[in-house]
Amino acid sequence: MNAYMHYLLVRPEYQGKGIGSALVSKIKEKYGDYLRLVIVAYNKEQAFYEKCGFKKAEDASAMFITELWT
Repeated sequence: MNAYMHYLLVRPEYQGKGIGSALVSKIKEKYGDYLRLVIVAYNKEQAFYEKCGFKKAEDASAMFITELWT
């Protein structure tokens, strides 16, 4: 079974204080018995998720259809 983490948002003035890492730790604890925990991260956040234990897939790319442009 897979668990998908769609968004992890921390207000800019609170970033760098360990809040995001603590939230990811809670999610990993809650879903630790799942086969896979998935996050689709923007490139600029990739290093944060790698520090949290995520690995970038070598053989896959995120794909989507959206009307939302950021």
